[in-house]
Parts: sequence; C-alpha cells; structure tokens
Amino acid sequence: MRSWSNLFITGLLCSFLSACGGSGSDSPASPAPTNPSTPPSISIQGPETAVVGDSVDFVVAAPVNRRISTISWQVTGLTQQPLASHTQAIGFDVPSSGDYTIDVQATLDNGVELTDSMQLSVSEDTSPIATVRLGHETSEGGRVSLRVDLKRHGELSVANIQWRQVGGPAANAIDFDDGAFSYNIFFQAPRVTTDSIIDIEATITLSNGQQVSDVAQVLVKDIAMDANGFFVNDDGGTLETVSSHMQPYRADSPYANALSQCVYNNTVDESCRFSTLPLIGQVTENPTIDDILDRTYVSHPWMGDAFKQFLETSDSQGDMLDLLRATTAVVISYEVRPSFYWVATGAIYLDANNFWRTPEERDTLNTRPDYRSNFGNDLNFTTTWRYVKDGAYYFPILTSFNAADRLPRTNNEVEAALTWLLYHELAHANDFFDYTEWASLSSSESPLSAYNDAAPISTGLTSALPLTSAELHALADVRYGGVDPTSTQRTYTARQVADWFEEDGAVSFYSYFTEREDIATLFERFMMLYRLNVDSDVGVFTQEAIDNGTTALTWGQRNRVNDDKVKQRINYAVTRIFPHLNVPEIQNNLPSPLLLPEGVRWRDTASFGTQSANSNSANGTLVSGFVEDGSVSDVPANLSTQHRNGKTISVAEEFDAVKFHKKR
Repeated sequence: MRSWSNLFITGLLCSFLSACGGSGSDSPASPAPTNPSTPPSISIQGPETAVVGDSVDFVVAAPVNRRISTISWQVTGLTQQPLASHTQAIGFDVPSSGDYTIDVQATLDNGVELTDSMQLSVSEDTSPIATVRLGHETSEGGRVSLRVDLKRHGELSVANIQWRQVGGPAANAIDFDDGAFSYNIFFQAPRVTTDSIIDIEATITLSNGQQVSDVAQVLVKDIAMDANGFFVNDDGGTLETVSSHMQPYRADSPYANALSQCVYNNTVDESCRFSTLPLIGQVTENPTIDDILDRTYVSHPWMGDAFKQFLETSDSQGDMLDLLRATTAVVISYEVRPSFYWVATGAIYLDANNFWRTPEERDTLNTRPDYRSNFGNDLNFTTTWRYVKDGAYYFPILTSFNAADRLPRTNNEVEAALTWLLYHELAHANDFFDYTEWASLSSSESPLSAYNDAAPISTGLTSALPLTSAELHALADVRYGGVDPTSTQRTYTARQVADWFEEDGAVSFYSYFTEREDIATLFERFMMLYRLNVDSDVGVFTQEAIDNGTTALTWGQRNRVNDDKVKQRINYAVTRIFPHLNVPEIQNNLPSPLLLPEGVRWRDTASFGTQSANSNSANGTLVSGFVEDGSVSDVPANLSTQHRNGKTISVAEEFDAVKFHKKR
C-alpha cells in the first residue's frame, strides 16, 4: 500500500486534459456560515455541463447547525431516477444529450422544508475515457470507496493512476489496491461538525502519454452518535460508524420504528427487548414473504427489491422462510462487508454485493475488501472452496464482471450468490435461537439476555462430536483471526494440512475458527446439496502453486458433507435446526464423497467425475474461480475490536465475545 501523501501531485490545468471534472465541483467544502437572522437554505453542488456518458454527481449539505432528516431528488430527463435519491448525494451516468433539471426537497431536523433546483446541460462529444464512480453520501466515520472505470480504448493501456484530494476536510487512513497503481481507493470519512463535501480526483495516464481526469464528490454527513454504541468504534484516532440513511424497506411496516431503533444505527447501545422487536418465530410459525419484508432494513430500496425477488423465485424459498423465524430483522447495506449474524440484535447483516442485478445498483456499493484478506500470508499453504453443479461452477461465478463493462447479472447468478450465504448466516441465527425456544422467550428479555441464559446448539455439537485437530484449530486463528503464525506453523506443508483435515470431521477449514462456524458450514453445505443438488468442493494447495498461477491441487474432495467421518456431525447439526428432515434417510440418497485428482489445475477439476464438460463460456472475461476458504465471516469489520469498560475484546477471536455487551 502507498501512503496518501505520495499521491498528492501538482494540479493539472483542465486545458491540458482530454476530459475533466465530469462529476466534480468547485463548490466550497461545507456551507458558508450564515447570519442567525437569515432564513436557512440549501444549495445543490454539482456540474452544470457534461458530455454523454459522463458519470455526474450532485450533493446537498445541511445549513450550519442543522441536520437534514429527510430528502428526495427528482431528475427530469432520466428514465430511471438515481438509486440514492433518499440520501444527500446522487450520482448517475448521463444517457443522452439535452437539458436535465435537478430538483431536491429536504426537511430539516426542526421541520423546516427547503428546496433547490439547477440545470445540467449535456452535449454530444467524445465519450469520456475514464470516470470516477460513484459520488455518494457517507456518515462521518463511514466507509468510503471510489473507483476508476476505464472504457475500452483501442490498444491503449493504463500506465498510471494518481489520486488526490482537491477539496474538503482531509480524509485519512487511505488504502489502495495492490499493484503499481490503484483503480480503487478506500478510506474512513473524517469527523465533521457540519455537513462537508470531499472532492477526490483521479488522473489517469495512458500508454501513449495522454492524461484524463475525473472528480467525485462525497458528502460527509454530521450525525448523532453514541461513542459506546454497538456500531461505533471510536478509539480516539480513526472513527468508524455505519450508514445514517438506513430505512425500513416497507415504511408502513408495523416494525418500522423498531427496526430504526434497534438493529443498525450509530446510537443503539443495548439489546432491544422482544416486546419491541421479537423474533419472527415468536409472532408466527408460518411467516410469509410479507412478514419477512416487514423486518427488512436497507441502505437503498433496490436491495429490498432484490431480496423480495429472491424470496419469490428461489428454489430454497420454503427453507429460507422457516430459517428466518430465528431472526429479528434482515439488514442489507452497501457498507456491510463481510456478512454476519449478531446475537446482540438478533439480526443478520448481509453484504449487498450479493444482491446487485444491474450496473447502476452495483455502483452504489462499497467495495472495501474483507478486512481479513491478508491474514495468514506467511503460511506455506492455502485452502479454498467452491460450489459446482452439473460439472460447472455454481459459485463463485467464473465470469469476471468488470465494473467498467457495465454488465448485468441474471437471476440465477444472484441466487447462486445468495443461497449458500443465507443458509450459512441463518444457521447461526438458529444455532442461538432454535425452534424449541421461540415460544418460551419472555417479552421482557432481549436477544442478548436470552442468549446468555442458554447454550447454543454448536456448544452441544462440540461437546458430543468435537473436531480433534489441535493444529488446524491453531492455524484457523492465524488464517481467520489474524494471529501471527509461529515458526513451526510456517513450516507446515500443504500435505500435512490435508492429512489432518482428511482424518477429522469438518467440511471446511473455516469450521476450525469457532464452533459457531463449524455448525454453520455443516448445515450450509448439507442444504446446498440436498435442496439444490449443488456439490461442494474443498481444496488444499502449496503456496507456490498459488504464486506461480498453476493452482495445482495438493488434495481436494467433493461432497465431504457425506463422508463417513462427517455424517454423524451433519445429523446432529441439521436435525436440531430442521427437525422435520429425516437426515439419515436423506444421506443414503446423496452422492458419495469424491477425491479430486492431485496435481491438476483447480478450475479443471470442476467437471471431474461428471459426463458434462465444465462450461466456462459465460459473458465476460474468465477468472480463476479461486476463493480463499472462510471468505464469509460472521464478525463485522468495525466490531473486530471493541472497547468496553476499559477492556479490549477481539470479537474475531471467538463469537462468544458478544457477551461483553452491556446486559440491560
């Protein structure tokens, strides 16, 4: 990673650039001070001109000493309105030439309503070579990501990309992609005392020496927060918060106020009682899709639309409705990464990257990498997993959806991204609150107090049928918990690791991280095979095979979920979550486990043992399909370390650490 200071360069005059300021603004960083007797006003900040294909953004800051409580935008001339029209910043690609009218209406926290309007004139010209996406709103302390999308431009390639901040309060803790230059940047929004605008510019140098640039605006919102809140991490340095524009997917839901109060904000600091937000299973044993959507809380309305579409069309529909009974809410947000379940609220938190269907939806997402991406880099082996069906990849999807190519995803591709994830996260919810408890939970209890009074299913699994490899348990702390490896662990070979794993009873290396992950992976992989006829593969590689790009397999197995060493543990886990399933009978009809051929490239083993060829002919550029085992986590990044009552607790060490939260 490069430091931010190395990327501050002397400003280039617009006349020397092929494109400039498509989404930029030369506006002040924050509203100018006003005379107390002057009526408050708002002013749209954004470009007045653009060319067809530009990505443009417009922002509105609240007047000094006020906050905007609700806002709505209307862009006359657009067929599809911007997907973030409920926030103080909108961004979109200009589809055609002509004049566009940008209207905004905002309500302040004191009830005063304000409006503003401006014109955008769009001309037919050379389509911009590069754009920075996407200008948006964030909370102070919120996660920000921006990217450069480079359009295909003949034989030219990118020689360099330089980022710099050209306006607003200084952003800090800037991270970049690995490599000689970065198409993406990530940072935490700074603290502010009034709404402020950060302008970030990217200057791209092409292989012929030509330079192009673009600017994106990020509206940093001054928010109310509790330093002791569940979702606020304030160590005196970098502040971390969550989105302030979350909203119930259904505004008329009877639980709308409870969702806003209890599950995902910057002030909640206690577990809400079931009298305020009960588990779905406390209310009904047979929830409908409408019941689930009434408990859905989103950062952007399209995410609820996509979730609704999944629930209506998925082959897993019945399972998901039953599993969701163990939750209080479903939270889907652009900044959740990775997905997790949290017993303090009883809700599941889903990375919206799994839901996007169109390029415009994808533009609204935060792309900051999983915070564990570099854990265990000093180890001499790597593990991976995947799902395959009919001899072809099911998940991960082999098509590389380069954001700049503006490709949509099919319903099947969205379902592939969601089914395994939901089976996994909802297994956690049912681990903590299984069907035997719902009727007996008192309305005066909270998810956290109820959890503290009972033992999860996974604790019983560990007592009755434990995983036995001490080496793999310790290695999981390195790979998924960030513990520094010992000198001995650095010498472990891929073959040693494979032998330990093959003789034990786990279906995934992630199972060794905590007993909670153990039961979730058992349930997830069984249900994917039983319900969807999707096979699961697990593999072990030398680090050399990864570094040289061969991905030659040291050891791999398909459908380990039906291995004799695992069957009894599967039966224990699944029957306690889904007692209506006759697991032993089902196991008798599932495919037997299959060892994959050693020394063969990982991707080439997908069709092993099947009559059909491994079809990799989807639109776009193929990628390796290599996924590091444990790429799904159940610990939110800004909860990885929490400070309470003078004690620092790493939630990533063990999910039981949620007990540190104040019991009220």
